[in-house]
Amino acid sequence: MHSGTHVDRTFSAMRVFCFLLALGAAGLLPRSEACPKYCYCDSYQKDEYSVRCKGANITAIPRDIPKNTTMLDISFTPITMLRTGDFVDMPKLKQLNVWWNLNLTIVELGTFDNLPTITSLGLFNNSFTKLPTGLFDSLKNLKTFDAHNSKLEMIQHGLFTNHPALQEIRLFFNYIATLEDAAFGGLPHLTSLYLSSNSLTSLNPSAFKGSPKLKSLSADNNAITAIGKDTFVETNFEVLYLRSNEINTIDINAFSHLKALQFVALDQNNIKGLKGVFKDLPQLQSVSLYANQLTSVEGAFQNVPKLDTLSLNGNQISKISKTTFDGAPALTSLTINNNAITEVESGAFRNLDRLLTLYIDHNQIPEISLAGLRSLQTLTIHSNNLHSFPSNLEDANQLEYLWLNNNPIEEPLNEQFSVLHRLSNLLMSNITSLKLAGTLNPKALCGSDALGAVWLNYNGLTSIPPTTFECTPYISTIWLSNNSLTELSPRLFRGLTELSSLHLSNNQLSRLDPDTFLGLGKLRSLYLSGNNFTNMAHVAPAIANLPILLYQALDYNPIVYLGRESFPMPMKHVNSFSVSKSHLRVIDEGAFSDVTFPNLTRLELEQDDSLHFLPGNMLEGLDNLTTMIAYGDPFHCDCQLKAFVTWLRERVNPPYVSATCASPPSLQGKDLTDIPLASLTCDCQQVAPPSIDTSGSDNFTHEGQTAMLNCKISGCPVAEFVWTTPTGAMLAVESGFPRMEVLSSGTLVVTDAREEDTGVYTCTAVNYRGKTSKEVALHVGNKH
Repeated sequence: MHSGTHVDRTFSAMRVFCFLLALGAAGLLPRSEACPKYCYCDSYQKDEYSVRCKGANITAIPRDIPKNTTMLDISFTPITMLRTGDFVDMPKLKQLNVWWNLNLTIVELGTFDNLPTITSLGLFNNSFTKLPTGLFDSLKNLKTFDAHNSKLEMIQHGLFTNHPALQEIRLFFNYIATLEDAAFGGLPHLTSLYLSSNSLTSLNPSAFKGSPKLKSLSADNNAITAIGKDTFVETNFEVLYLRSNEINTIDINAFSHLKALQFVALDQNNIKGLKGVFKDLPQLQSVSLYANQLTSVEGAFQNVPKLDTLSLNGNQISKISKTTFDGAPALTSLTINNNAITEVESGAFRNLDRLLTLYIDHNQIPEISLAGLRSLQTLTIHSNNLHSFPSNLEDANQLEYLWLNNNPIEEPLNEQFSVLHRLSNLLMSNITSLKLAGTLNPKALCGSDALGAVWLNYNGLTSIPPTTFECTPYISTIWLSNNSLTELSPRLFRGLTELSSLHLSNNQLSRLDPDTFLGLGKLRSLYLSGNNFTNMAHVAPAIANLPILLYQALDYNPIVYLGRESFPMPMKHVNSFSVSKSHLRVIDEGAFSDVTFPNLTRLELEQDDSLHFLPGNMLEGLDNLTTMIAYGDPFHCDCQLKAFVTWLRERVNPPYVSATCASPPSLQGKDLTDIPLASLTCDCQQVAPPSIDTSGSDNFTHEGQTAMLNCKISGCPVAEFVWTTPTGAMLAVESGFPRMEVLSSGTLVVTDAREEDTGVYTCTAVNYRGKTSKEVALHVGNKH
């Protein structure tokens, strides 16, 4: 039965094949045309067939383009000329691109005469300097023409003139210096013209006549020097881009004909005056005049009822008067930063009750009133000469962003912001009154219930009242970096359950209470770089209980030692740990383990000048660790590193370790993991743990005098050493600790001794064979 079924199916298939063969012979099936050599053909949509011909092997336009081609692309060829007859027998072609043919210098008249169906023609990135008059006469359906980034030098009358269908012409990045009369005239459907980055020194007033739908002109980056009264006569432009020219004068009537004008960009010119230029323009919505030479804009904007956005930044404007913006009551965005403003008259903004954003930073303004700014949401007035806080803050009670940083404000910060109930971002860095006070009024932020971020850095603050942030329970970002804080109350951040980013870098903190960050369950970023932490045990417990901390920065602290006792609480939530650019001398066994860092994936230890060796089992148990960065550390590759290198090589999947040898000279620059184990030797007659001799130390000194605490270390290989003070500070050579210096001989020098220096000092020496410690007691007596 199966055999019979197979025979029946074979017979049926043969009958179908013969039937199809007969149809083909009769010409009743569609014929698939071959793709030309060096071309790629694709039928990407129904009734759409593209052919892309590319490469050095194409020296002429292929003659065997399939008739059903709708898009043809010729690129990156050595073709030098397009001729009449190059494009024939393509009745369905809609889009033709001949581009990036750098040898193409001539396009012959009549080249496109056989392509009446084309709607888009691209001749960009070629090398022709001129296109012949009448080139597009037969392309009655052409809507888009693009010849950007070629070498055209002029647009003559008759090239585009009176074309019935063109809507968009792109000629940017050429060398066009001349536009003949009616160059773009008589084009009933033209809407957009791109002439940016050419060599135009003027705009021919007759070039655009008779194109009633031409709405947008882009002529940025030319050398146009003036806009005359007739430049845009008989045009209906709505958008003008004239940035980065050399315009120094604009006739008072230059735009008066353009009653539909909506957008003007005149940035980066040499314009000095504008009086009356923007007058009686009922549809004008946006004007940009960035980086000109304006000294005043009085009388420039008269009866422009829809002007919404005005940019005047980077000029030389010196004064804003009560009448400057009277003619523009609809403004919502005003940018006048980076000028030379020394006076803002009281009431200057009284009629701008729709203004949402005001950027007036980087001027020399001594005082400012916000009267009338009832809709204002953003005010940046930083980097001025303010001596007091803005007045009439109650009018601007919709403010959400207020930037006051870098001002010599002498007025004390009390509760000025209590009327700003929507304030979410407050920048108060580098404020004179805060520098003088050295602290904050505990009620300074009260009333700003919505405050989400506050910047108080660079204020020289030495203390912050513990109740400072009680009025701002929703704050998520606090910047207190670059102050002079020596301690933080464990109550300071209490209750800030939304806090996610805390910046405390570059202060003088040396110890944190373990409860400093208690309850900060959303804290993800904590910056503690550049403080005075010498003992990791003084900061680690405060970090240990932060449940979702993703980033902590302890770089640039004078931490000299890491051991098991450095982390008295497990850092169970820490994934990435960095103490780079510190003074780390010793990493002891047990500093990093599955107990102290059970989830550690990345460890950064770049020290540049202090870390010379690593313990053999340093990374033992850190199963999640993928990366250890110790690049730049001055490792002395000898027997002290042999155990560590051996451990790395014995692991099946070791972490990536970035570390190289600094010495001896024979191994300098070599990667730690590439060094033969036999090369890791020490020149010791007898390898032994270090021993310490503290004899000759001063056990007593008077206040104001100097005490010398000796720590003479012997043993081979040479050990690293640290001193621990009675307060728990840990010091090494070049620690930079006040009044205490560790010499390379091991001696600790205490200068200008004080009574609080009394106590037990411990010298600890470590090499790969072991660790030794000895104590020295010092008593500082009263001078009398």
